[in-house]
Amino acid sequence: MKILIYLTGGTHWIGGVQYTRNLLRAVSLLPAQERPALVLQIGRKNTGQGYEEEFSHYPGVVIDGPLEQGSAIRSRILDLARRAWKRSTGKDLRQKLLHSDECDVAFPAKGPNIPGLAQKVYWVPDFQYKHFPQFFSEDERRNRDAFYRKMFDESGILVLSSEAVKADFIRFFPTYSQKPVRILHFSSTLHDEDYALDPVAVCAKHGLPEKFVYLPNQMWQHKGFDAAFHALGILKRAGFIIPLVLTGSSEDYRSNDYARQLEEILTEYDLQDQIYRLGVLPRSEQLQLFRRAAVVLQPSRFEGWSTTVEDTRALGRPIVLSNIDVHLEQAPPNASYFVVGDQKDLADKLGKAWLTAEAGPDFKQEGAARKAANLNSLAYARTFLSIMRQAHRE
Repeated sequence: MKILIYLTGGTHWIGGVQYTRNLLRAVSLLPAQERPALVLQIGRKNTGQGYEEEFSHYPGVVIDGPLEQGSAIRSRILDLARRAWKRSTGKDLRQKLLHSDECDVAFPAKGPNIPGLAQKVYWVPDFQYKHFPQFFSEDERRNRDAFYRKMFDESGILVLSSEAVKADFIRFFPTYSQKPVRILHFSSTLHDEDYALDPVAVCAKHGLPEKFVYLPNQMWQHKGFDAAFHALGILKRAGFIIPLVLTGSSEDYRSNDYARQLEEILTEYDLQDQIYRLGVLPRSEQLQLFRRAAVVLQPSRFEGWSTTVEDTRALGRPIVLSNIDVHLEQAPPNASYFVVGDQKDLADKLGKAWLTAEAGPDFKQEGAARKAANLNSLAYARTFLSIMRQAHRE
């Protein structure tokens, strides 16, 4: 069985790239006799971003391109020709031109009518637009509904990242109750090089204090930054000055007003001096902030399956997180839950965690977490392969 992997995400959604990275890394941990042949399709929007160099080093991974030796331009021309044929005829071009044409199954397919000969295995990360319709225009919501219905009409397994997302699928799309669904809990898969940098030196490079709370999310409206900032303000007025380090994009394409609202909260409590905004960091440096953080904070109001939680688990750090269903399902160790959106409860839980937490890394705890993460990643890879085998049989 040969599997086609679509690189998901990009500079607009770093979490999507991390999803692909974790999957390929998990599969690479399998014994050689268990590892499948993989073809990675990077896509035009991500070409030239360094993903070709990174992922071509993974065992068993071939970057999609012409079966016969050819340039990247030739590969693009062949891919465009295949897509044009699909659009004009409604059928796939049977001639095998690319490595992807030799694949048996393809994942994650995120839409209907995707060209290619492989059996598609579909994936929906979450149904956020159903829970927070105010963050999406009416046209966006209508288009997503139509888009998903077309996708669900196609034959093939639907993969969801959590039982919480499955419950949403059943609730919002009840007419597809017979659709075959599999749950695939992804986990963060770390390699030796992820521990090679000195977390103390990396944090010093960015001018961070010795002890801090780390919030590694894109600044989107549903991520709960407003609750986090209010909680810090409440704590400051009670005499607790807690530095907060932020990484991730500060832009939300859905709202130009959210950033202004957050600035108003910072001004209201005079918090500017204890907020450290580092923007988008290389993954290698971001992991050192996890290792060094006294506490990781995940105040999100909605997730499909949180990468922040999985990174924290893999590195053995304490975490304060909202009590949404998917976070309870993830159940990381050394966790303290607050009522989602409740800034006073968050202030209480974060203040208590801060009093007992110490700056990392804690090498004993980190070593134990690393062993557990390795086992989690192997289980993740084997569940993934079981889903692909099921799709191949069917």
